Amino acid sequence: MRLTALGEAPYAFASTLDRERDDEPAQWRERLTRHPWFLACADDEPAGLAAGVPSSDGLTERRHLISMWVRPSHRGLGLAALLIDAVREWAIADGARELALWVADGNEAAVRAYARAGFVATGKRQPLPSNPSVGEEQWLLALTAPGALDQPERGTSPTGKMRR
Repeated sequence: MRLTALGEAPYAFASTLDRERDDEPAQWRERLTRHPWFLACADDEPAGLAAGVPSSDGLTERRHLISMWVRPSHRGLGLAALLIDAVREWAIADGARELALWVADGNEAAVRAYARAGFVATGKRQPLPSNPSVGEEQWLLALTAPGALDQPERGTSPTGKMRR
């Protein structure tokens, strides 16, 4: 699934297909155990994925949503919302107060999905690590504890389900 995402949307990720294609099984297992990955399924087929990671910028109350992708044939079914929710719930359970992500310039579908989920563009920019000629912008979502009165309602998908 990860290799498919890198191959179909090379403009959207910090890594590249060439960088990960020849990884050994032990490297893949280590990647899957290092931080949580979430798989969205539709009609019992893998249709999307996302991961959550601790902040690498020293902010102990921040987590990052990374590597999100939904198969083009399954977009518009609510799977992006399910993936965002899964990472958001993990981040809250892990003690985070905010969830950050980076969106590559021109990835308007991602911008729409993240804006619907409540993320806000910060204006902070950097070059996309996999292609420094492309920029990316940081987005943030303030998190609330599970069951809090001010927690926004989240979308669900009648055909989608999550696996961790």
